[in-house]
Amino acid sequence: MSKLAERYGPWAVVTGASAGIGAEFARRVAERGINVVLIARRRNRLEELASTIEDMYRVEVRVAPADLTSRDIVEVLQPALANIEVGLLINCAGFGSTGPFLDMDPSVQESMINLHCRAPILLTHEIVQGMRERGRGGVIFVSSVNGFCASRGMANYNATKAYDLLFAEGLAGELRPYGVDVQALCPGGTISEFQGVAGLDTRNFGPLARLMFVTPTSVVVTSLRALGHRVTVIPGVLNKIAVLTMRLMPRRVSTWLFGVVMNRFAAGN
Repeated sequence: MSKLAERYGPWAVVTGASAGIGAEFARRVAERGINVVLIARRRNRLEELASTIEDMYRVEVRVAPADLTSRDIVEVLQPALANIEVGLLINCAGFGSTGPFLDMDPSVQESMINLHCRAPILLTHEIVQGMRERGRGGVIFVSSVNGFCASRGMANYNATKAYDLLFAEGLAGELRPYGVDVQALCPGGTISEFQGVAGLDTRNFGPLARLMFVTPTSVVVTSLRALGHRVTVIPGVLNKIAVLTMRLMPRRVSTWLFGVVMNRFAAGN
């Protein structure tokens, strides 16, 4: 049994598991001998990933297709969580959008708040009760480097990621005495479906894109290595420099600068 499985097994719950960082988290924890509950909307994607994981790593996998923005999400997921001991919760589901806030569909922005903030809070409250009682476990909130700074064009997205960051840091202090580790994972540009959904185009950065965008594998490996050792985890040297710069700048300057970068990044520019 791996050290990760000893500390955070026997089951992990991964939201946003149908693609990108979420799917990679599912593969990497299964590789270390932890059974996995896969949660996302796309059943076919989840079933394909479940089949692959079971064949490769010989662990148990439960598939739980669900809309994490729904009001009764905890009740919906109860059957998938029944009769298992969850030692690791990875709140990874998310999406982005770009453009002036007042020109966006308010229902989409409400869904973003529900997905990035409300769902992780409810699932954490439900699942981590057991971890606290057992005196061990882990929770990962996938925030973003965007959570360190406001930005025009991504006002709501950055705000939700700031919520995840600050909530995780505060919760870490509350749960540390009970042996439960909490991490705020803050990746920067990651090669996934996210950019297309958010209306961003990595090609607009030209040759710099190779330096600015990393693979989901590198993000997940960094996260799992740091779990239990550091609360706020920022993968990549360039991202660490960017966050340090944003922290040192006056807020109005960093907000303006981040907006310039996002405008350059936007598809169609």
